[in-house]
Amino acid sequence: MQLVVYVPPFYAAEMGLEIAAIGMVFFLARGWDAVIDPVMGNLSDRTRTRWGRRKPWMAIGTPLLVATLWLFCQPPENVGLGYLAISAFLFYVAMTAVDIPYMSWGPELSRDYAIRTKVVGFREAGGMLGTVLATALPLFFLAGRDPSLREILLVFVVAISILLPITVAWALWRTPQGSYIDTGRVTLRDALSGVKGNKPFMRLAGGVFAFWLAGGVFNALVLFMVQHTLQLPTSSFLWFVFSQYIASIVMLPLAVKLGNRIGKHRALVFGSLAFMGLAPLFLLVSPGDFQGALMIFIAMGAVTSFIWVMPHALVADAVEFGMISGGADDPAIYMSVYYFMQKMAMAAGVGLALPLAGVMGFDPMISNSPAGLWGLNFSCLILPLVLALPGAVLLFNYPIDERRHLIVRRWLSRRTDSKML
Repeated sequence: MQLVVYVPPFYAAEMGLEIAAIGMVFFLARGWDAVIDPVMGNLSDRTRTRWGRRKPWMAIGTPLLVATLWLFCQPPENVGLGYLAISAFLFYVAMTAVDIPYMSWGPELSRDYAIRTKVVGFREAGGMLGTVLATALPLFFLAGRDPSLREILLVFVVAISILLPITVAWALWRTPQGSYIDTGRVTLRDALSGVKGNKPFMRLAGGVFAFWLAGGVFNALVLFMVQHTLQLPTSSFLWFVFSQYIASIVMLPLAVKLGNRIGKHRALVFGSLAFMGLAPLFLLVSPGDFQGALMIFIAMGAVTSFIWVMPHALVADAVEFGMISGGADDPAIYMSVYYFMQKMAMAAGVGLALPLAGVMGFDPMISNSPAGLWGLNFSCLILPLVLALPGAVLLFNYPIDERRHLIVRRWLSRRTDSKML
């Protein structure tokens, strides 16, 4: 989220690159990122080592991720679109090598519907805590002035370069490998064919695409909205993100509890529509009204937990549904397809939001006319809610709830026991 929010505006406002061209580069880079996800997922699922299927990839990928992060977020002066494209492509390859095995690790730690939600909840709480820390550090080190985006990104990069290797090493040392049913090494083609035949998962992927497309549009323009519509400094946005994620962490236990009570799919629908539905309220905030904007960001943070926790737990449930029809116990390929849909949606969000705002008259380098501000506000605050509605329709009656998941687990348990006789 931090990269989508800060990096495109950085290359536009401080590096002087054209906004529509940046949107296209990010669209292509995230598209590339999405395409390599299934390849990484299949490689991780097929890995057999004494350290398990996930740990070796995270150990190898972490130093590469740190190195490419520096290239991507701290470029030399006077670079062009070519540098942005190459550094973005390399960064997303390294991130995939760490992220896909990491996200696939969770489903192997528990198969229980409720416990799995808690596992994902704890993991996402760590991610939110990292976001809070990343936002707090610039507030501390750059206090007393309105920092540039390069300065903010430098603090992020230094913090990640220190904390990521430490936390990854701790996870590799202390966390169990998890367990899985070894059905052999499945080729990428066969693995993708199995995923495609899993109708509940494909329905989930379609719904998630709509939600993340909406979120991608909002995230691509929200910093511009704060600067130009609300007429607040960049330092204010740091406080908004900090407060938003504090609210997310506070609400996380309730999100996990509600997800297990009403169904993870409906909790996801609630959280997504609530988040997008709150965005138009920024139109009621007067320019310069920090407190009014802060209240909306806090309210959005209160429902962010649903969006981050529920999809990963739902993907894990769908893996076991696919095993009924002969699919493998390979959550990484499912997680990679989920991330393919998410990243394509985020790429499309950036690729849609920046050019659309530009076509409607918005220019981040000038003082905009009312028409230009309306183009920004429509693209950032109104369009996301419209884009999220198809996802709500797809997922409100999603077929795998706690009762049906229990039936799937019992069936798999009987099948496993019969093979052992």
